[in-house]
Order: sequence, then C-alpha cells, then structure tokens
Amino acid sequence: MKAVQRLRTCVLMALMFCVVADRSSRAETWPTRPITILVGAGPGGSMDTIARVLAEYATKQLGQPVVVENRAGGGGVVAAVAVARGPPDGYTIALQAVGPMVLRPIMDPAVGYNPAKDFSPIVLVGDTPNVILGGAKFPAHTVRETVDWAKKNPGRLNIGHPGPGTMGHLAALLLASNSGIAGTYIAYRSGGAMLPDLLGGQIDIAVAAYTPQLKAAPLLAVMTAEPLAFLPGVPSMREAGYPGVYASTWFGLFGPPNLPRDIVEKLNTAVNDFLRGEEAQKHFAILGFRSLGGSPEVLAKKIADDKILWSKVIKDADIKLGDK
Repeated sequence: MKAVQRLRTCVLMALMFCVVADRSSRAETWPTRPITILVGAGPGGSMDTIARVLAEYATKQLGQPVVVENRAGGGGVVAAVAVARGPPDGYTIALQAVGPMVLRPIMDPAVGYNPAKDFSPIVLVGDTPNVILGGAKFPAHTVRETVDWAKKNPGRLNIGHPGPGTMGHLAALLLASNSGIAGTYIAYRSGGAMLPDLLGGQIDIAVAAYTPQLKAAPLLAVMTAEPLAFLPGVPSMREAGYPGVYASTWFGLFGPPNLPRDIVEKLNTAVNDFLRGEEAQKHFAILGFRSLGGSPEVLAKKIADDKILWSKVIKDADIKLGDK
C-alpha cells in the first residue's frame, strides 16, 4: 500500500512538473508567428486608429508582426463571435467596445455569447467619455441650469442622442433618472449627425461620445468624475453637481476563453507599457481618448459593474433590440 501511495505521489509530482515546464516554455517562446487583432468596426474610426497604433507598438515589443483585421458587422458582434469560438493560442484577439461586450447581450440574450464566460479579459485599454452638449438657442449653459429648466418645463426638453441603445442614449437616460427630469429623446445616426440641429437650435441638448468635431457646440460637461486635460474648462459631472452620473465608451482587449495566463500577462504588460508612453498619450489626446490600463481583473470587474448599471437603465426604459 505504501509503495502504491509513493508511486501515486511521484506520478502527481511529475505531472505538476510537466505542466509548469510547459507553461514556462510557452511563455518563453510565444509568439512564434503573427498575431491578429480583430476590430469590430470599419477602417478609419477611433477604435480602428487605436488598434493600429497599439499593433505597431506591440510588434516591436513582442517580436512578431501584430496586424489589424477589420471584422465589422452586428455592431461588433461578428468579431466577438469569431474570438469567442477561436483557439486559445493567443494569435487571434480582439479590441472590443462596451457595446458588444455589455450592452448588446443585455438587449439581445440570443446574441450568441456570454461576455463573462466566453472571453479571456486581457486589458482595459481606455475610453471615450460622453459629453453633454448644449443647443445654440437653449437658455441653459450648465447642467444645473438645464435640470432646473427641465423641471420648470416638464416634458419640453428635447435630448438628442446617437441612436437607441447606444451609450449616448443610455447616458442621457441615466442623467434624467438621477436628476429627476423628463424629456423627448431624439435619435440620430451618429454624434456628428446631431451637430446641425444643435447649432441650429432644433434640439435643446444632446449626449454623445466625445469627438473633436463636437467642440463646435457648447460642452456643458464631460461625464467623468474628474475634468480631462484634453477638454480644458469643461466641468466633470462631479464638478457640475451630479456625482455618479458617469458614462463612457470603453475599449478592451480580449482573447478566446481559457487563454493561458502567461500569454494574457505578456499581452497585458505590453499594452500597459504602451499606454504609459508619450506616443500613446499624443495620439489619444487628438482622438479625445483616455488611456486606462490595469490588470485583466480590472477589465473583468468593469464588465460586471457595467452590466449591473446599464441593465437597470435598459430595463427601466424598456429598450429592446430593434427599437427606433
């Protein structure tokens, strides 16, 4: 009996050694061929630009070409499904936004993947904060004045947003819920498409992810806890008197499920080094993008927290996929 136990112990120790040795070997050799970053949007947008700048840096750091492949479709769902069903070898990963990773699965349970189970979070790259914009003919010039006007004129506030179920729409709903106001929500194709009506005074305020072109309209606030360096003079929501009313379109790097931890850590380290560099800060400031970074657990927590927050907003507003 003792001999059998000793044999079992030896076998277990040998297996553990093999596992450790295999992980060590993989960490030292990976990558041995090009890595593809899938982007769930077409070329030329902010997510595509971020992915390409990141890929250029990662190529130097990892010693293998890192290429960007645009896999648009379904608002990022096509790219998400491709990664969720891919092999966990670290050679196909995705830069994804909050939409397909949090919002779409809430509105469409049949989307085909579970963000908490079907991906390996790698790193929270950064975000584009939402901003509250004032219309040219609207008498209020701050968030507080806007709320006061809306309460004195119930139901008359016109609020533009870049489409049902977008972060801009949900951020507008969050503002209304937390400040106790009501309004008429007007959907546009994009944040830029709202500008003519804002500048022409056809809508009172609008909420959208920040882009430099939106600076043509008055910026009442940025929906962050602290003011941002690339928006000097624009108050944060905490400064505006509405702490907790925060919203941004974030981007994270994901791999397939069960991606080995050593590969996750190697990618995480490379991206965090990139985010701390001057090159990233320079590019991101132009785009109006805020670098974040952190451990894989930070990204996983972001998904979990956002699911709780936006599930309530979506449920309260009864938003369903296909709403107009």
